[in-house]
Amino acid sequence: MTGRTSLLLSSVLSVLLMSGCIHDGPALEQEFRESGQICFSVRGKVEHRFDPLSWQSVFSPSPCRFVVCSDNMSDYYMLRCDSVPHEEGSTVTCDVEWTTYSDVKKKRKLEFKVVRADSSAGVLWLWNSSSMIGAAVFPVREL
Repeated sequence: MTGRTSLLLSSVLSVLLMSGCIHDGPALEQEFRESGQICFSVRGKVEHRFDPLSWQSVFSPSPCRFVVCSDNMSDYYMLRCDSVPHEEGSTVTCDVEWTTYSDVKKKRKLEFKVVRADSSAGVLWLWNSSSMIGAAVFPVREL
């Protein structure tokens, strides 16, 4: 790469960063937390959005497992956690699995922090900063 090409590439990246086209983890966490959407997102892209008319949510406290899925179960996200998250600021370690358009993705042993809790709706928003994954779950609807 020539000096001129390198300078041009650096300039383009700087403009993208300043314009907000490339989000960093804290900004994505804030966006996820403040949106209030009951969804599953990866790096700022909403993979699944909960719709009470065509989706279900189930919770098992022992072992701790959250499953949020479409009625026909073709789309879902699932978290298997080492403990039940209860309040904002608490952390849990989870294995997470979710569907995409053409695949099933899995990540193991991710630490999620409860970044928002709505006790009246029974929803917790969990965020993993290393993989920038956000998952809204319902710990009050038991199997």
